[in-house]
Amino acid sequence: MKKVLLTLLVLAMICAAGTAALAADPAPAERSETRPYNVSQLVAGASETYESLFVDVEWLKKHLNEVIVIDTRPESLYVGGHIQGAVNATWTYFANINAPAGSMKWGVLWPEATMAKRIGALGINGKKHVVLYCDGGGWGQSGYAAMIMRMCGIKDAKILDGGILAWKKAGGKISTTKHTNKAVAFSLTKYAPYYVTHTQWINDNIGKPSLVLLDVRTPQEFEGKIRPFQEKRGGHLPGAINLPMGELIDKDFKFMSHDELKAIFQKAGLTPDTEIVVYDTAGVRAANVLMALRYTGFPKSRCYDEGYQAWAGDATLEIETSN
Repeated sequence: MKKVLLTLLVLAMICAAGTAALAADPAPAERSETRPYNVSQLVAGASETYESLFVDVEWLKKHLNEVIVIDTRPESLYVGGHIQGAVNATWTYFANINAPAGSMKWGVLWPEATMAKRIGALGINGKKHVVLYCDGGGWGQSGYAAMIMRMCGIKDAKILDGGILAWKKAGGKISTTKHTNKAVAFSLTKYAPYYVTHTQWINDNIGKPSLVLLDVRTPQEFEGKIRPFQEKRGGHLPGAINLPMGELIDKDFKFMSHDELKAIFQKAGLTPDTEIVVYDTAGVRAANVLMALRYTGFPKSRCYDEGYQAWAGDATLEIETSN
């Protein structure tokens, strides 16, 4: 009889402990309502003005021999004709493309030590003005390079408004001779913050009312109808809105005016307090649009460095399509 009573007492204690545990730990369904689990605020980054971000052709003509000029187009275009004295550094110069495509490491910025060596190899020491250009109608590589220069602390790096097309139209000198600059020492301990974000942050914060995921790829990419860069899956991040980068460029392949850009962003539902993550396939177009956002008064903005290719490459992450 004593053994029976003892057994009953132990069972009662186990049941009581289980009830207490259930009371202390919400049911899985209740926990899911609190998602995302690691919500964090997106801090405003540095703003830009036209003067801080751009130079025009006439300015560059006057100062061509005093600045470092970087042609960010593909090498095939560079060798076909570039601004005299320009060195070539396309987006792949600044990013790791040795990792497997569809991974979290492909196409992301080099670590600081590696980037410092690559910046120095271009002849950039952080003291002279740097002018970046592309063709205006591509991926916006000059905007991508401008973001990187800002992250490296190079404030006097600016985009040639209108790129090489504006230069040619104004009669600027063109060369087909490959140019290199003498390598110099460049120091970079840590990237300036508030320019890029990553897959984990997005996944932790997705669905937050103040967050907008801005997909700047073409509508066909956004809808999942095409995968021009062999992404593992077609589509877009859940809840993202589509604003193709091309809609921000005018007929002369320049960014639209400050007021025009601001109106476009506002029409898309953005405000200065909106937390904005801009993305494309691997961050190039996104970085270009990021600089336009900073220029027009949307400082709570980040570029998704890993890009859609990484998100699509992780089968555990949800995507949406328009099919």
